[in-house]
Amino acid sequence: MYRLLIVDDEPLVQIGLKSMLAKELPDRIEVIGTASNGQEAWDLICLDPPDIVIADIRMPVMTGLELLKKSHDKYGTVPAFIMLTAYEEFEMVRQALVGEAVDYLVKIELSGQTLKNAIDKAILRVEESGAHSESAAGAGALSSRSSLEDLRQKFMLRLFSHNIPDNEALLSEASDLGMSFDYNRYIAVFGETSSDKSTSLDGSFTQDAVDIYSSSISMAKEIISRHAPCQIISIDIRHFAVIFFFTEDSPVAGTMDLITEALENARTMITSYFKTEITFGIGTAVSAPLDIAVSFDEARTAQQQADRAHPVRLFSHIVGSNRRSGKDKLICAIQNYIDENLGGRLQLGEVAEAFGLSPAYLSVLFKKNTESGFSEYVNIKKIDRAKQMLLSGDMKIYEVADALGFESAYYFSKVFKKIDGHSPREYIQSKSN
Repeated sequence: MYRLLIVDDEPLVQIGLKSMLAKELPDRIEVIGTASNGQEAWDLICLDPPDIVIADIRMPVMTGLELLKKSHDKYGTVPAFIMLTAYEEFEMVRQALVGEAVDYLVKIELSGQTLKNAIDKAILRVEESGAHSESAAGAGALSSRSSLEDLRQKFMLRLFSHNIPDNEALLSEASDLGMSFDYNRYIAVFGETSSDKSTSLDGSFTQDAVDIYSSSISMAKEIISRHAPCQIISIDIRHFAVIFFFTEDSPVAGTMDLITEALENARTMITSYFKTEITFGIGTAVSAPLDIAVSFDEARTAQQQADRAHPVRLFSHIVGSNRRSGKDKLICAIQNYIDENLGGRLQLGEVAEAFGLSPAYLSVLFKKNTESGFSEYVNIKKIDRAKQMLLSGDMKIYEVADALGFESAYYFSKVFKKIDGHSPREYIQSKSN
């Protein structure tokens, strides 16, 4: 396998080249990365030189010709360069060939065969130089970096699931993984892709679905990262998250507009190119790294309200434009729902589903905004109602337990004593004296 870097400031060109290479040379070429300008590419080349570089001649920051010269001066003729040009710009092409590029490709004439021919020339250059064995020796380092990135992704998934105990543990583990949380504002985005080609007849995901998802993530990362610092985390075959980092000096309203614009741009490009629908939910801004999980839960809740007419939804617009009063209204609505349904079991997942929330977010919401946790609140309300029913004299203890959704009279008595300090029978006797 020959390792190849794609350098172009157009995401569609990057994706198109990846798809073409995967189709034409699946067993010979490994695309190790992409860059949107010459400087980004130079940083990647210095970090881990590839065998071949496909680079656009005209790019911002550093042109393809400048990149070719820097690489040639430092590394010689390998990496082998194939230059891309939008038009027949003969003077620039001549300069590229003088600079020992192996070939050039005109974008509007690019085909699988012309690309394959150019790659064959590049491979011949690499083999003649003997540099491929040196490049292969660096595969261990590449594998190591891939493993590190995998650990970082798993770390973020644990954070989303509220499985990191405290801020100290978060910062310690992040430091070990080379991750920085030096910002003081974070906003989470939850994205979902869907395609007509997503599943086969037996319900399993098709290879087309996997390819579309992978390409959509790649394009989303390329487009969104141009607008603001962020990290993209793959969750499953249809879902991913984007975490934006910024400082308190940046107005939240302006940052939300920036994020919304970035997501709209990514959605438009992905929908147009891959014929797949994509929707986003945006959580509210949080200041502590540990609270990224809260913003993530909000983003997932917001995404559940998104559709083709409103593909990007803000959590703040769902619960109210003012975050504090909006959450107060939401908690009040949930409490009213509990009060009106005390005869049911009122499990966390059931109530969360009724309000379009994730169970984890509902749990955190109660802990942070009420004097008790969700389960404790439900039990207190049930016992308050039980006391009224027991004192009415019309119902036995086991009948009250059953009417309030307890699994048994024994469990009801246990909860009653924990909250009131007396058993149901002791409570009745105390009130009858």
